[in-house]
Amino acid sequence: MYRNILRIHDTQPASRQEMPRNATVQGNGGVHHAGGLLGTTEMVMVAATPVTLGDGKSLTLGLEDSTDGTAFAPVPVSFRRTFSGGPRTWEPGDVLARLPVPSDCRARIRVVFGNDDPEASGSVDVLFDVQPR
Repeated sequence: MYRNILRIHDTQPASRQEMPRNATVQGNGGVHHAGGLLGTTEMVMVAATPVTLGDGKSLTLGLEDSTDGTAFAPVPVSFRRTFSGGPRTWEPGDVLARLPVPSDCRARIRVVFGNDDPEASGSVDVLFDVQPR
């Protein structure tokens, strides 16, 4: 369905979530268990509907982790890209961003994503993509 992404069954950090406008949001898929992943997965942001960002605007994808699922802190690895050369549009199924899940994440994680475009449009899915070893 999403071009060779090996998804973890029933685990989706964001599902058809509207792109925020000039903001950062938590994924609508909630908190997920990270124990035992041991660096074998990536977070992949995929366009669920056409997504558009303006010229010179940036897209970010990050993680927050927690021991108990209540007090979260940013994980020190993130994705950020600024797009130039005119507005950028992704069609449904296109990958916008990939971010490895570090092997030293605490037990619980959640995804955060955003942009600096007040005119951003579209919706995204964020998935766990298992990386074969």
